[in-house]
Amino acid sequence: MIGKVSYKENLSGSTWLIGIALDETAEFLPGQFVSLKVNDEGLRRSYSIASLPGKKSIELVVNVTPMGEGSKYILGLSIGDSVEVMGYFGKFVVTDEVVTSQKHLIFVGNGTGIAPLRPMIEDLLKNKSFEGQIHLVWGMRYETDLYWLAELDKIQREYDNFHLSIALSRPVEKWLGVSGHVGDVISGLDIKGAETSAFLCGNPEMITEIKDLLISKGVEEGQILYERFA
Repeated sequence: MIGKVSYKENLSGSTWLIGIALDETAEFLPGQFVSLKVNDEGLRRSYSIASLPGKKSIELVVNVTPMGEGSKYILGLSIGDSVEVMGYFGKFVVTDEVVTSQKHLIFVGNGTGIAPLRPMIEDLLKNKSFEGQIHLVWGMRYETDLYWLAELDKIQREYDNFHLSIALSRPVEKWLGVSGHVGDVISGLDIKGAETSAFLCGNPEMITEIKDLLISKGVEEGQILYERFA
């Protein structure tokens, strides 16, 4: 697909939101990703979709800190630029079986790992009327790195079964949330393994730590899905 950049917004620090307009309605499953061509040689980089399906557009949330080819490409985009998009890919999705059989869903992301998690949660609550408990655990370093706080708070106020925990590894003294890592939040949760599925998105170290922690708390390995961000 050939899309066009419809908007570009700095969410915080090195994190950017890119809106891409498409000719056709974007039909994908929340949690999936697309691949962008990022240079003339055909090099591609994959990014999770940070928006819901059903529109003639998609949103991507990208951290450009690595400053590799993908980061430089994203930084260089301007409104109106054409973008070559391949998609839609990935099995990091909430299946109908999970919706009907599980009573507790845990979503864990660090950094821009929250990008696919928010649409997955919104789809569960708004479109699939999931009545079980949903807990989103988001890890960042600094409070200034955070974004989407108003949007997540709105979801929390509208749905009693949605709970948000934010863990900062380097908080300021006045921070009222969790000081530490996402694992500190998971350790404190009362988890009933047979009724729980988990979705993890972020760096490989976090994925391994939280996966092992969840298994130790009774969650079956087959009930833990993850998407690693390099």
